Amino acid sequence: MKKSELGLGTWQFGPSHGFWTEAAEETPQTLIRFALSHSIRHIDTAPAYGNGLSEQRIGSILASLPNRRELHIASKFMPKTVKTVRQDVEKSLGRLKTNYLDTLYLHWPSSSVPLKPLLEAALGLVGEGLVHSLGLCNTPLSLLKTLEDVPFNTLQIPCTLLWTRDLEELRNYTKQRSIKLVGYSPLGLGLLGGNHREKPKDQRSSFYVYDTAVYPHYLHLLDTIEDLASKKGCSPAQVALLWALNQEFSTILVGARSTAQLAQSIACSELTLDEQEKSVLDEMAGRLVSHAPASCDNLFGYRW
Repeated sequence: MKKSELGLGTWQFGPSHGFWTEAAEETPQTLIRFALSHSIRHIDTAPAYGNGLSEQRIGSILASLPNRRELHIASKFMPKTVKTVRQDVEKSLGRLKTNYLDTLYLHWPSSSVPLKPLLEAALGLVGEGLVHSLGLCNTPLSLLKTLEDVPFNTLQIPCTLLWTRDLEELRNYTKQRSIKLVGYSPLGLGLLGGNHREKPKDQRSSFYVYDTAVYPHYLHLLDTIEDLASKKGCSPAQVALLWALNQEFSTILVGARSTAQLAQSIACSELTLDEQEKSVLDEMAGRLVSHAPASCDNLFGYRW
């Protein structure tokens, strides 16, 4: 099976909503240059990441690059009205110092805001060349089925051992319609690296894996990952990423706070996961997510 492309996720460049509150070990500019020097060409961001700070930090590098068209720059929007769609995208373009986005995603769906008019307004920007393609993020299958007349070509969802609910159904749905899958949080926002058996002192502590009834299953998953890492001579984080890279997604986005972390992720290209190992991880992940609240649509407990 062909592994997914590796892309750079940049939420950590703009800490927000109680996530990524610890200072990065190296500057975003250093991390971006390291990623580019190691053939990563897909960079994903959003205005919500630090209220535009992530986009600004990417823009400080992007403006100086001679090969913009070799890169895939994706950002997102969450407008409240049709009138603000263009305004929001133009602000993103200004912060990123680029004339166009390769992909524009609707970041989070909302049951209180009609989505089709917003998506139609975004499609108008595609026609103008400000956006090359439209995508959706964090959209449950039930909602996707109501948007089948909207010409989007990418769906971004979690691809992590912490959250496999509806993964097979979404994978089949997108494959049948030639929609690309982009996955985020392969390391579970750091919770699959083995360093957070106890609750972290940030917003991650609210994740369902720390609920009393779920916690033993989370620990069992970590034990399984660590056993595999020991067997392979790699890190637990690499095992978690390796699983994600074998889920038939087009691109898997990884974040990093240091070049050492990013180098570990890049080194996964040299590692393999056999079918038995993948099956064991699938089983552990399935047990874990089966204890997640039925009301949750995603890892963050968000209900659209």
